[in-house]
Amino acid sequence: MLSRSRGAAVVLWGALLVAGPVARAQPAPPVPPPQPPAALPTPVAQTVPSAPPTVEQLAERLRALEATNNVLTGQLEQSNRQHAEQVKQLYDRLTELTQRVGDPQAEPGASGGNGVGVIRSGTGGTPVPDYTEGSFAPFAPAPGYPDSNVSSPYRFPLKATFGPGFRVQTEDERFRLQIHYESQIEGRVWAQGGQEPANSGFFLPRQRIFFDGNITKSVEYELAINRGLGGINLLNAYLNFHLDDRFQVRVGRFFTPFTYDQYAVSNYWLVTPERSVFTTNLSPNRQIGAMAWGYLLGERLDYAVGAFNGSRNSFESLNNGVDVVGYVNARPFQESESLSFARFLNVGTSVAYGRQDQNPVPATFRIAGGSPDANIPGAATVPFLILNPDVVEQGDRLLGSVHMAWFVNSLSLIGEWQYGYGNYATATRPSSVVVPFSGYYVSAGYFLTGEQVERRTRVKPLRPLIPVNKDDPQGIGAWEVAGRVSQLRIGERVFSSGFADPSLWSNSATTTEVGLNWYWNEYIKFYMFWLHGEFGSPVQFRPGGFQKSADMFWLRCQLYF
Repeated sequence: MLSRSRGAAVVLWGALLVAGPVARAQPAPPVPPPQPPAALPTPVAQTVPSAPPTVEQLAERLRALEATNNVLTGQLEQSNRQHAEQVKQLYDRLTELTQRVGDPQAEPGASGGNGVGVIRSGTGGTPVPDYTEGSFAPFAPAPGYPDSNVSSPYRFPLKATFGPGFRVQTEDERFRLQIHYESQIEGRVWAQGGQEPANSGFFLPRQRIFFDGNITKSVEYELAINRGLGGINLLNAYLNFHLDDRFQVRVGRFFTPFTYDQYAVSNYWLVTPERSVFTTNLSPNRQIGAMAWGYLLGERLDYAVGAFNGSRNSFESLNNGVDVVGYVNARPFQESESLSFARFLNVGTSVAYGRQDQNPVPATFRIAGGSPDANIPGAATVPFLILNPDVVEQGDRLLGSVHMAWFVNSLSLIGEWQYGYGNYATATRPSSVVVPFSGYYVSAGYFLTGEQVERRTRVKPLRPLIPVNKDDPQGIGAWEVAGRVSQLRIGERVFSSGFADPSLWSNSATTTEVGLNWYWNEYIKFYMFWLHGEFGSPVQFRPGGFQKSADMFWLRCQLYF
């Protein structure tokens, strides 16, 4: 140490001789934040003598410089420790944010993250790419606003099943997603050639995907999209608050609770390919609104009541009117042992009332159903009444029905009487006129292969043609013979008030349908039907051509899971 001091002293002595007198030694500059450097000892001002400094003087200066170096070294170590702590805090914060948005390397069911496990492929075990991962920066609130209090979301392990539909859910079933698919492919062959627009050919009346499930036990949801005859649209979109089986609240877009064959029977389980003529033409169908519904008296009574936008099959309200719709259905002998044949006898009624001020919906009345757009004659349907272009709905509208449905062993028997009225007006007749409606249908189905029914729902054949389970006995599937008579009649005022042309159209239509339903298994169904339509007077089926009746062979293949 002494030899190094002496060497340094010699060098320093030479530098001092060249630089001249030094008034005062300058302290070292401070170290940048986090904290300013402490005050350094300041060497005592000295005047350089004319004679060279002694070794003792050089040694004293060297000791002062060494003390300054020690102070700077301590401050540097302290600054390094503070920087290391800040880096650690930043790393911990980054780790927390990464857990919030989901770690792409995490396994399904790991704690933390966004509650969604990574889906792995069935072969290589590689996570399916998520092309949105990392694309969006974590949300940072504006200064003065606290972070979200949802700081530690959970991941829940999921289990996946099939039947019916693909389902993923947590083990406690509090969170669930189901995916269903409906596909209908059909051929229609009209006996009369040259009809417009009732063309013979192949059609896709329904192509639908359903997403439904629940977020916690009491909040259920459904989203469905549809490709109908004419386009792609939103079919259902609603939330259902399942507070209790006796009282539930549904809000969004869904089927209104009107007519038994619309509200109580899904289209894939109908006895015939489509619903009755009255329901197809006049029912409110799907609307946006809110509805309370549930089951009472040990599930012997169903009820529903709600308020909806007034337009039929609507997406948005076309006027300020709101429809009030109610439905009730009772099974009075459901628990009876002495009247076991009447256990699944259903009786009830439904009603819809509102005020309309809009273009008429529907503007075209027809047989054979099929089109989701009530204002345009659907492909492969026969119109029997088209209102004049200047007609509007203006005033009260009332629709109602009384129904009976009986299911015993292999027999389904359903009947409904339907009634109502609407108010119409034109530019030349501004005061509205009441036009009455009436209709009915009676339908029946009977399983020749022994399957038994309690309501119109999924049917599992006793001997499926294509078994779903490997242990199911294979056979010819389930065969159901079926038929229906359906009628819609519109009051004569539709002609006498100038709302339609009686030389072109009829104010009534009656259809008779007979055929077979063939269930290959619980997911695949074939309809094979003959439809015969009768009109109250000849109707135009092409320019210059008229017919009193129409006949069609109807073959439909349906998949629903």
